[in-house]
Amino acid sequence: MNNEELLSTLQGKLGQFAVEIVPRNPKRIYIDVPPEHSIAANRICFEELQGRLTTATGRDTPHRIEVLYHYCLDSCGVVVTLRTWAEKPECTLDSLAAVLPGANFIEREIQDLLGVKFRNHPDPRRLILADNWPQGVYPLRRDFSARRKRNETPEFLRELTQEVTSP
Repeated sequence: MNNEELLSTLQGKLGQFAVEIVPRNPKRIYIDVPPEHSIAANRICFEELQGRLTTATGRDTPHRIEVLYHYCLDSCGVVVTLRTWAEKPECTLDSLAAVLPGANFIEREIQDLLGVKFRNHPDPRRLILADNWPQGVYPLRRDFSARRKRNETPEFLRELTQEVTSP
């Protein structure tokens, strides 16, 4: 399948859910999908397009957290990224893990590091952060990075660092 055929297929299968379909280059296509259509669009990528979920990534923007699900379409060598978002301050999205078990761990990582709460996740326990890491503090959020740049190490982080470095 060439790129024109693939774009036509994507438009036909995902156009009803997509805000925008953007081919970035011959091997990368981004599709913006509102949160309420995320599960349906991901299901189509996986089941109908035979996409392989390779990973998901998260990104903090000034007003929302974006979650990007990356699918490799092995038959044509293209990566399709479904980008959805969780509005701040709630940062809540429907979990894909119930539909696509491969999303389980990566959604837990995004929850730990960026604070997205995935509704109906089968196992919402922490995955990366220590059990004594404070609730509501997310190390990949802009506000956390800004404090670190100003050399404002929060007390809890100094305590965690001391626990790790003490004999």
